[in-house]
Amino acid sequence: MLLFIDQPKHIRVLRSTPDGSGAMKRERVGLIAKGTLEPTPDLETAVLPEEKDELAQAIIVFRHSQAIQKQATALSFPETMRIVVDYLQDGANESEKKIIISALMEGLRLIRKAAKQEAEQSI
Repeated sequence: MLLFIDQPKHIRVLRSTPDGSGAMKRERVGLIAKGTLEPTPDLETAVLPEEKDELAQAIIVFRHSQAIQKQATALSFPETMRIVVDYLQDGANESEKKIIISALMEGLRLIRKAAKQEAEQSI
């Protein structure tokens, strides 16, 4: 049985097998890179044939999870923006205001850039 341990930059994959006394022993099998959600070459070679489907199904779950997180974050943006504006008006110090406004301006710049590229592609 494979175990999938979430870590900041990757998902660590372990194999759980019983040892001679019957206690479960965990051995490192490899990693799934979070940036691509692809197994590293060492994981692909270390996974047993009967574990390939289990690995593939876990990757599908992690991909789905990332997509849902992005969607939830994006759809909660209007509420987040309202909270940020309230905080800027009623409590942020000057340093916080600079950081927040810089992030807002950078986000707006990237949105405009993406919209421009999309408009150019549709021509």
